[in-house]
Amino acid sequence: MEKILNYLINEKQQKPVVANKIASSFERHADIKAELEKWIESRIFPTDDKLTIEGCTAKMIYDLAPFMDGVGVYNFLVTLRERPENGKRIIAEGFPRK
Repeated sequence: MEKILNYLINEKQQKPVVANKIASSFERHADIKAELEKWIESRIFPTDDKLTIEGCTAKMIYDLAPFMDGVGVYNFLVTLRERPENGKRIIAEGFPRK
């Protein structure tokens, strides 16, 4: 979790309390957390041996919503896993930004 927190605090300039809140969702999903940590190291979404949730990979989500960074993309994969209907609706609506 330290790698994610360092990224959020040092690169995204999040306050520690906000960074902890964002990072906490990854504690429930070790596979998503592990792939996010690889992204933080390389800034590349994997194309081989990639995590797929509800038919979507991180690269597919990024291609649909390039305004998201890696944390946003992997946070969306958490949404797809925990609330698949909500995630699919957001994809269908084209990732509306409020």
